Amino acid sequence: MKYPKDNYEHPSVTKIGGHNIIGGLNRVYHCNFYNAYLQMAVLLTRGVGQQDPSDLLTDSVTPLIKILKQNGYTNLDLIQEFSYCGFGILEQLDELHWQTPRSHYGEVLCSHSKPHNSCYFTAGYIQGIVDKKIEEVECKLLDTAADKFIGYNETISLDNYLIYDFALQTEIPQVFAFDGCQEFNTQVDEVKIISELEKIPLCGNYNSPATGLIEVFNTVLTNHFADYYNRISYETYFALCDAGIPEEDSKEMFIQAGHVCAFNTFGRIMCSTEWYNLIVPMCQNKDDWLHGMVAIINILGWGVYRIEKIEVEKELIMRVYNSYEGIGFRRMYLPEKVGNDKNTSFLAMGAILGLAHLLWKIDIRDKPELTQDFYVKQFNNPDNSYIIEQTDSIITGDNYDRFIVSK
Repeated sequence: MKYPKDNYEHPSVTKIGGHNIIGGLNRVYHCNFYNAYLQMAVLLTRGVGQQDPSDLLTDSVTPLIKILKQNGYTNLDLIQEFSYCGFGILEQLDELHWQTPRSHYGEVLCSHSKPHNSCYFTAGYIQGIVDKKIEEVECKLLDTAADKFIGYNETISLDNYLIYDFALQTEIPQVFAFDGCQEFNTQVDEVKIISELEKIPLCGNYNSPATGLIEVFNTVLTNHFADYYNRISYETYFALCDAGIPEEDSKEMFIQAGHVCAFNTFGRIMCSTEWYNLIVPMCQNKDDWLHGMVAIINILGWGVYRIEKIEVEKELIMRVYNSYEGIGFRRMYLPEKVGNDKNTSFLAMGAILGLAHLLWKIDIRDKPELTQDFYVKQFNNPDNSYIIEQTDSIITGDNYDRFIVSK
């Protein structure tokens, strides 16, 4: 069964409370740099505790595919949606063999890693389709023509880990229209920005020659499963804590992943043609650039971001309603899992800190070359860096997540 390149009808997307729901599951846009860094962070925990990170990376997607099948998806739907969401081209060669001639995970690797088989997500995705154990046997990162997978006559049974109900908040204040919010004087029009951005096809290229990749804003994106990110992040975090690793060190791995995301995703967006055509004409200062980037964040499925306060180069306060991390946590675990700990939305912490760094630590308006060397020597250098604290969390019962960036 091969991916049909033409006449593909896109899946229905329901937008509610800052989430983009497809097939009953929230999807979130993230770039290849974040995906590669997060996967590397999980793999670095091999040998810590009882959990095998390779199995976690593979098996965390399989129950989600089962949910889609329960909601009426056919195998062909799943193969097509693999491409629509930017994961590449998925082809079934025969009963036991699959390949991806183009692959999001098979064509990017965290710069700190040596080339290795890296398509754990794809293997887990196929597992959900065929209900059999799947293993990657060849990877393009090791100079093969395609990522190749083999199935075994071993039925795989993985439980759904979304075991609790937790409703999205639907009464979300409009921009700048809530108690405690600073009065802003800005020409940045979030409604107009979102309306214009919704005209851009943020889906995998499925026309001839098909790639199944989302290449836009100078980035390569996926429209990923929010619950996959949540599962691999929190399960790894808890495994590290159970093994005696200090909580702050365990958190830092995942906050750093969000910081990498901000540098590579937000940074590239803010240097893109689309940004300069649509956003920059509305901007007069750095504050406006922050407002513009928040408007874009609000199409990514991450929840609804609202700026509460900006004191230029001193303090940024951000609220997030329906943060995908918080919602996902509450659907997987009871709040008692973290007690009174508020600092638990790791991606948001790193991303919001990184957004401040893009304008206050460096100046993204100068269009610097966003290389790994620049990230290490300037963007992530402790000199002139800011700190971030999460003061409110829906995980612990608050109405929203709230973050303060300061010196």
